[in-house]
Amino acid sequence: MKIVDTVVLVVSIAATIGLLGSYTAPYVDPNVFYPSSLLGLGYHYLLLGNLVLFGYWLVRWRRMALVSLAVILCGYPFIRTYYGFNSDEEAGGAAGDVSLMSYNICQMALRDSCSREGIAGYVEAFDGDFVCLQEFPKGESAYALFPSYVERWRHGDAAILSRRPFASRGSVSFPKGCSASCAYADIVLPKDTVRVYCVHLESYRLGRKEQKIYRELTGGTSDDISQGVKTILGRLVAANKNRAREAAIIKRHMRESPHPVVICGDFNDTPLSYPYHLLHQDLRDSFVEKGRGLGNTYIGEFPSFRIDHILHDAALETVSYLRDTVLYSDHYAIQAKMKLK
Repeated sequence: MKIVDTVVLVVSIAATIGLLGSYTAPYVDPNVFYPSSLLGLGYHYLLLGNLVLFGYWLVRWRRMALVSLAVILCGYPFIRTYYGFNSDEEAGGAAGDVSLMSYNICQMALRDSCSREGIAGYVEAFDGDFVCLQEFPKGESAYALFPSYVERWRHGDAAILSRRPFASRGSVSFPKGCSASCAYADIVLPKDTVRVYCVHLESYRLGRKEQKIYRELTGGTSDDISQGVKTILGRLVAANKNRAREAAIIKRHMRESPHPVVICGDFNDTPLSYPYHLLHQDLRDSFVEKGRGLGNTYIGEFPSFRIDHILHDAALETVSYLRDTVLYSDHYAIQAKMKLK
């Protein structure tokens, strides 16, 4: 057992350092030091590993259990961004002044896993004020699938469809090399006007080649593991750096808004990331306020994380949040109702 304890101790120290490193991800710009962003992406697995190791040391009745527990508890605020602790009654909420949905619609069946008719029917049936759609297909013909939304605006693949009138609309531009889309509109509500940003931050651009590499790595069938890891990590690092730049540009634009702000969409990043932290500053997260259970929104081939978010100004209060597990896309739709204070 001494040999086993020694091996597990080495693993525990490495896992503890990794988990502590993941806690730095929201505060470190990946353009300055990118390893923090990678540790943040692996937070789920680092947390799970530390929980298992804590159980081991607890059974062995060793002081290392206290160290493991202390490190895990240090990250409690982050755990709340991944798992909603609200009751069913709290998550259900009451009637609000504004109801919205954010949904990555996977270009409406340009991929095999998506359903064009299912998405169109689902979005049309939503009894809310507006929807923010990402990966919206090109061309005007797609608008015809959503006749109940009288106001429409898109930039890139980010679209805002509204049953309320627009006071104005616009877009946020990004430098060459960034592939993000960001459309915004000032939507007139009965009690006030809110500025809504629909964003789709940079994806990892993992094509069929990278997906094959990922399957081989996770399946243990890769002939060249080091090259496969290098390829995947290269894509992850490049996308992490670009999203940090994109988030900074959007945040500067949001600070100039004359109205309360709501920003929602596919951030392609988890709550333990620099872009999320940057955009979340001075705002509130609808999932944290009223979400319940697991918050993961991506259901594609790669690991499932909460990468779709609804953030809002302190002038608004979330009264309900729903992660609707419909299977028309490779993302779940998320909905929220809010009250104007």
